[in-house]
Amino acid sequence: MQSQNVDSLTKLITRSCLLDIIKTKLEHPNVMNKLALLYIEFDELDRFNELFGYDIDEQLLIELTKKIQDLVEAEAVVARVGNYQFAILIYHEAVESKAKELAQSIMHSLREPFSIGENMFYVTATIGISVLSSDISDAYKLLKTAENTTRKVQKNGHNNIEFTKLLTDESLKKEIELMKDLPAAIDSGEIYFVYQGQYSHDKEGFVGAEMLARWNHPKYGYISPFIFITLAEKSGMIGPLTIKLIIEASKMFERLEAEGIDDFSVSVNISPIVLMEKSFYDTVEFLLDSYNLKGKNLTFEIMEDTLSYNIDNFANLLKKLKNLGINIAIDDYGTGHTSLSYLINLPIDYIKIDRSFVTGIDKETKKFLLLKSIIDMASTLDMKVIVEGVEEYSEDDLIKMFKGMTIQGYLYCKPILANEFVQKVHKDESTN
Repeated sequence: MQSQNVDSLTKLITRSCLLDIIKTKLEHPNVMNKLALLYIEFDELDRFNELFGYDIDEQLLIELTKKIQDLVEAEAVVARVGNYQFAILIYHEAVESKAKELAQSIMHSLREPFSIGENMFYVTATIGISVLSSDISDAYKLLKTAENTTRKVQKNGHNNIEFTKLLTDESLKKEIELMKDLPAAIDSGEIYFVYQGQYSHDKEGFVGAEMLARWNHPKYGYISPFIFITLAEKSGMIGPLTIKLIIEASKMFERLEAEGIDDFSVSVNISPIVLMEKSFYDTVEFLLDSYNLKGKNLTFEIMEDTLSYNIDNFANLLKKLKNLGINIAIDDYGTGHTSLSYLINLPIDYIKIDRSFVTGIDKETKKFLLLKSIIDMASTLDMKVIVEGVEEYSEDDLIKMFKGMTIQGYLYCKPILANEFVQKVHKDESTN
């Protein structure tokens, strides 16, 4: 490889060399939906130079290069494409999930400080991901799309990950058709709801459930929630879907009470788009009055990153929702960039620890200690903890060491239909 194609500092390939490699990949058959590019921008590394020396940013770039190379698989292509910008080209059969997994691994690795001399440095980043799913033979467009995605998502703060998918004519046609079918699917029950139980170690039984939407389309079959929730947000149908969720929650409370099951929480996910609607509070108040939800243990789950949009308005809204008797849970805690001040100043009842903090806690001491620190913090702030994605007995055994833990994961309950779930909870209570 010629020297002009290699960055002198990091020894990574350069932007022009990466473009040449992408062009070569695009010549191969069957690359559509299998090729993704991650564009990573590390935030303002030069700010450290003013305090610690003129070349700290360069030393950090060398350490970041090592970190990324440790995380990527051997066949991935890593390049330095700008001053503080890297790009990673990956090829995989399930490229979207693989790209997301890699991006999250990079973000998680940045939680640990870099040590240079006697000083410790925390680095933040933004990652934009473009997935090739079109008849595109233009390598520049794939790279530029990922870069533009990074720029766009930076407006909402740092430590974010965002996808932009380049659509084929066929996939665009499918998206338009699904968007058109959404209203009828919500009204008719074609979009239905399943429940994943939340198991309390202290009470040795289920104490709640999260409602999850599913769509079985008559033409396309199972549609991933990741796809149709995004389409609902784009089309303005996320509001009606949320209303349907809350109404269905009222029906679940009725079923549970008919079985003599009380003191039970039902959680629904609230999109930031819905949360930011001026009419949201009034809509919630109307639904509580109209569907016998006052006094019920209803919980709104809000994604961690939502808190960064407009903290002052959200603080006021969440307090008003709390006054209506609604619990507030922060979902996927640890994957976003919630500051401690947010947690202190907001009326939060639960934090749901993301699965990524649970996997491997029985094998990695640092991961276990990190989980412990989050649980200790929640206890200090008088918040309850729900640990998500528990799938192994070895993980669960360690979580049992902490008091007050609630578990949501396949180990105790997979997402199931309402009748099946009520039977499961009823059976669980009768055996205790």
